This record gives sequence, structure tokens and C-alpha cells, in this order.
Amino acid sequence: MALPRPTRLSALAVATCLALLCAPRLSRAADDEDAADSSASDDDAKPASGAKPSDKSEADAKASEDKPAKADTTFGHMGQFGLRAGVVAGYRMIIRYGSSPYCVAPDTRSPADQQKFCGHPAPLAGDFGLSFGVLDFLEPFAWARLGFAPEKETDTKSLVVLGAGVRLYTMSDAAFKIFIEPAVGFELEGGRGTAAWQTNHPDYKKDFMFHVAAGPQIDFARNVGAYVTAGVSADVVRALGSSLDLNLGIQGRVP
Repeated sequence: MALPRPTRLSALAVATCLALLCAPRLSRAADDEDAADSSASDDDAKPASGAKPSDKSEADAKASEDKPAKADTTFGHMGQFGLRAGVVAGYRMIIRYGSSPYCVAPDTRSPADQQKFCGHPAPLAGDFGLSFGVLDFLEPFAWARLGFAPEKETDTKSLVVLGAGVRLYTMSDAAFKIFIEPAVGFELEGGRGTAAWQTNHPDYKKDFMFHVAAGPQIDFARNVGAYVTAGVSADVVRALGSSLDLNLGIQGRVP
């Protein structure tokens, strides 16, 4: 049986009212659901508290730890024992006393009239030093100088000098440095006894030597370096003599 027209209109009106009342609630529910989804996405994007760093971070950290320390580029000698060896060439000048050995092959003149002042190349010699670096710039050493051949002009055996000295460095922690080297020593060699040199009964006394030299040194590493010096060695007992020296050598150091 069909409903009367007014009743249909009433039903339609009721349905419309219900739709209007429910729409805001449905809209809010949708907004809440969207907000919840967005929050969940943000939480997923954030790393969890206490999570381990990424593989890249771990690799960077390990590389940083494995990176070698910067190499030591200082070349001071403090705390190091050193041994050096060099070759010395020189030129000798001698002023004789009355009882000094002749300084050149004697001639037919009387002993008192023999040549008093002489000059000649000195025989090559080895120069050795055993040192310890008290400070970077202060390096005392025990010293030896040993001739490779006798000195024929004075009829003297091969040079033997034992002494001590100190090296004083400028720019002591740099690879290239300049130093001065004062030293003293005792000259111990005697005469050879050649007859022509015995006419004045020479006295081959043990001599006292003063030595000073200066020059550059370059350290190739913490434990090895090379040097060259120019200097003067003078003795005063046997005769008044001096030698202009040129010394080229190498030094090793530990530790």
C-alpha cells in the first residue's frame, strides 16, 4: 500500500537532517586518521633511540682511527748517541824551536841554520767522534784523529790525536743546521828516526792540540746525517804549528 505524499516528504527531511549531523563527525575522523598516518611515517623516518650508526658512519670512524699519526719532522740530537767518521785534508805550517824536528829535508848547512819556517800539505787522516746529545744544540764528544801516512817533512810517524770537544748547533731541530766545534787533544806520535833528521837531536815531545772548526750538517733522517767543516788545528809544544783542515764525514745516531 503506498504511503501518503506528506509522509514521504517527512522521511526525506529526516534523512537530510541525519546526513548533515553526521558529516562533520566523519570529516573529523578522516582528519584524525590522516594525522595518525603522518605521525607514524615521521616516527618510522626517525632512527630509534640507541640505534647503531649507519655503515658509512662506522667506516668513517674506523678510517679515522686507522689514520697514521703525523711523522716526526724534528731533527734535534737530544738523548741520542752518535758515531761519526770523516776524512781530513789540510795544509800544515810550522815555526820551529831550536830543538824542534826539522820541517823539511835538511841540507848541508849546520843544524842551527836549517830552515825555521815551513809549509806543506798534511797527510790525509781519519777523524772520528763518539758523542751524546745532552740538548738538541749541545753535543759533547770524545775525539780521535788518526793519520793514514807518516809526515815525511818532519820525519814523524802517522798522526795520533786523542781528545774531547763539543758541537754547538744553530737551528738544532731543523734538518739543515750550522755548528761550531771547539776541541782539545793530545798528539802522541813519535819520530821515525831517519838519520838525516837526527843531526840536531830532535825532541819528539807529546804535544797539546787546540782545534776549532765550523760548518753545515744535513740530517737525512733522525738517525743519519752528513757534514763538512773547515777549521784550524794548532799545536804548541813540539813546535809552533797549525793546520788548515777540511773535513768531510757522516754521522749515525741511536736511538
